[in-house]
Amino acid sequence: MKKNMIICHGDCDGMTAGAIALAAFPGAHIWITNPVRLDNDLKKIKKKIDTIIITDIALNDRDYNEVFSEMQRLIKLGTEIIYIDHHPLPDAIKKKDIPATKVIHRTDGCSAELTYLEFKNKLRWEYKLLAAIGAIGDYEMDTLFAQEVMRDYDYRSIAFQAAIIVQALGEIPTEDDTKTKKSIIERMALGILPSELNFLVDRALRGCQVEKSVRDYVHEKAKHKKNIGYILDIPTGGGFVGKGALFAATATDKPVGVCGNSKGDRISISIRRRDNRVDLNMATRKAAKEVNGSGGGHPSASGATIKSSKWKKFLEFLDYEVQKQID
Repeated sequence: MKKNMIICHGDCDGMTAGAIALAAFPGAHIWITNPVRLDNDLKKIKKKIDTIIITDIALNDRDYNEVFSEMQRLIKLGTEIIYIDHHPLPDAIKKKDIPATKVIHRTDGCSAELTYLEFKNKLRWEYKLLAAIGAIGDYEMDTLFAQEVMRDYDYRSIAFQAAIIVQALGEIPTEDDTKTKKSIIERMALGILPSELNFLVDRALRGCQVEKSVRDYVHEKAKHKKNIGYILDIPTGGGFVGKGALFAATATDKPVGVCGNSKGDRISISIRRRDNRVDLNMATRKAAKEVNGSGGGHPSASGATIKSSKWKKFLEFLDYEVQKQID
């Protein structure tokens, strides 16, 4: 029996992409990670695995060389690596530089869509719904594929499924994060929709209640610089940082919002925009690099990881980068 592995991100797009890949490769082992951890996760694989599918994991400026080295090592062991992603690549590399066996990379569309299109010959038609759910969850609804699925199967119904995942993710305790997300991915791979998972719906309802409290808290506590609103450590146990970033921008009436979550001596940061002139991927990469952190994402949404001691400096650099773009 073949040994396969799916490495995916733990957000709505990453989980639906992972579920689609699992439906195409039944029995594959699910591994949830993020761009900062990808190189170390690949190092843990010591023996040949027949196929590794990496989906919705961006390559960041600091670690991509290590990731490439690990890909090359695994390919020498006889492993096929399929890399599927939609995040902008670091400036120094192009698609052809990624040493995977096969590379599917486009910045238009979400990873769930790209994963479905790559494996659609192995899948039932229903899995295009999962791809559309991922598209809504990642604000990537403008492709012809996503528009057609939302037209044919009712945008409102698909948006409801995406909202269940998004709202529930903020209510998954950190200690249960990986186990719970794997369980959700495994069930979606069987064709079960989020609305059919009672435990997920319950978490989503609680998440809606928490979101109201987050809005109130951020409107009261958010601070700002010239171009960014920001807040650190909203009391949610690590959830809702993306929404916290958006609310920080809204509460301070700034084009960009930042929400940080302290984890030991580091801060995990989510960044969102209200002004389409700002490319957050570019601004975040540059600001994170200035403080020896890592960061990036999409033009409309990005993230970074920095040392706690660099929080104020990071905000200054990000504010400066945003200012340059809107001048």
